[in-house]
Amino acid sequence: MRAFVFSLFTFLLVTSAQAKEPLVLMTEEFAPYQFYETDTSGHKQIQGISYEIVQAIQERIGNTDAIKVLPWNRALKLLAKKKNSLLFSTARTPERENKYKWIGPLAFLEMVFFKRAGSNITLSSMEDAKKLEKIGVTKNVATHEILVNLGFTNLDVMQSGADEKNLRRLLKKRVDVWPTVYYAGTYSAKKMGVSDQIEVIPNVKIMSGHLYIAANKETDDKIIHQWQSALDILRTEGVIAEIIKKYEH
Repeated sequence: MRAFVFSLFTFLLVTSAQAKEPLVLMTEEFAPYQFYETDTSGHKQIQGISYEIVQAIQERIGNTDAIKVLPWNRALKLLAKKKNSLLFSTARTPERENKYKWIGPLAFLEMVFFKRAGSNITLSSMEDAKKLEKIGVTKNVATHEILVNLGFTNLDVMQSGADEKNLRRLLKKRVDVWPTVYYAGTYSAKKMGVSDQIEVIPNVKIMSGHLYIAANKETDDKIIHQWQSALDILRTEGVIAEIIKKYEH
C-alpha cells in the first residue's frame, strides 16, 4: 500500500511539474507585427500587432512566460527541437502546414514585390518575376521558402539578419525587387524615411493569407486549445480589431 501511495505521489509531482513547465515563446523583429520602438526615456520597447495580441492571450489565460526576440533562423531551430515552444508571427504556408501545430489567425498578410520608385520594372505574372536578375530575400523567411518552391532560381539570399535589410539593398540597386508582406514593407520604408523611394509592383501577388502562432508538434494539445480559445474570445469581444486598428496608419 505504501509503495502504491508513494508511486501515486510521485506521479502527481511529475504531472504538476509538467503542467507548470514554462512555454518557450519566441518572435522576431518584423514590423508592424512585432518590433522595437524607443520610448521618451530612451528605452527600447517591443510592440506591434501580433505582439499585443499574444500579450492579450497571455493576460486572459494567466500566462507570464517571457517572449524572446530572436533571429528567425535561430527561432526556427529552437521551435523544431523544444516541446511546448511557440513562434510568431509565422505565415501558414502549405510547406509548413504539417511541421507545426497552429494557433490563429493573428493578422492578415499579403505578399507583394516592391521596386524602386520610378523603376521601369513591370510584371504581369509570377513567371515574369523569374526573368528578373536578382530578387532580394532572407534565408528561411516565408517569401524565400515560397519562391524556392515555385521554382525561382534568381534569388539573392541573405543568410541571416532582419528581412528589412533587403530594403536597403533594393535602394542601393543591389537587387531588383524585394518580396515581402505589404504592411511590413510600407512600415519599414516609413521608419527609414524612404516611403517615397519604393512602390509596389501592381497586379502580381505572391500570396494572400494570415499570420499565425506556430507551435512545436509535440506541444500539449491542451495548451493549443487554451490559447486558441482565448484568441477566439478576444476576437469576439473586439479586442483583436482594436489592436490592429492602432497600426493601420
